[in-house]
Amino acid sequence: MTNDFFKLEDKEYDLPFLNGDYRFTTKNVVILLIGFFIAAATPFIIPPTGNEFLKALIVALAPLLTIVYVFKDDMSNIFRKPKPKDILIVIIGFIMMVVLGVIGNTIISLLGVPVLTDSAVNGSLFSMIIRLVIQLWGEELIKFIPLIIATAYLYKSIGRKAAIIVAIIISQILFSLVHIPSYGFSILFLLIAIGFNSIILPLVYVKTKNLVLCYLIHLVYDLFSIIPYYMGGV
Repeated sequence: MTNDFFKLEDKEYDLPFLNGDYRFTTKNVVILLIGFFIAAATPFIIPPTGNEFLKALIVALAPLLTIVYVFKDDMSNIFRKPKPKDILIVIIGFIMMVVLGVIGNTIISLLGVPVLTDSAVNGSLFSMIIRLVIQLWGEELIKFIPLIIATAYLYKSIGRKAAIIVAIIISQILFSLVHIPSYGFSILFLLIAIGFNSIILPLVYVKTKNLVLCYLIHLVYDLFSIIPYYMGGV
């Protein structure tokens, strides 16, 4: 029902697995979770300073292949070619990520949480950009899989809106923990610097049902973050 949608949410599409989606089966959930766990485990198995391209490929391909397998007959509520009007969403999403980044860094400073650096930022600028282009697809898919699974299991008991909110929180926590190999074992820092700072991305997906826009926002944000790092010779 449309009154179960958030006010700013595009109602032409719904999240996968909802509204009696026949693909919401135990088998398909298990397949998606396999892709998720392979991608999530890869940073723990392959060190950030070694085999970066292999790691990026696994992180991107493992969840992508399982998603394509499960939703191959219709992925219109997952991937769509951006339209001209979507440029504004990407711009606003990028600005919101910058704002959330400033807020998150302020919270980290006020709490006295040690600031950690990303050990995965290494090599030449060109190689880093290529890795980002590949790996950020995987990062968006890593968040997407638990988001839709948790929502599907929860929405009948607590309602669609509450299920999406809880699922986003679960997804962002898991996504934060995947970054332990790159940043170190500081859960509070990861939850704020990774989970909170990037929460606009699943919100953009819920609004648009298009992961391509989330990927573009994430890519632009990370490029604007690492290019000054390299240009400054830090």
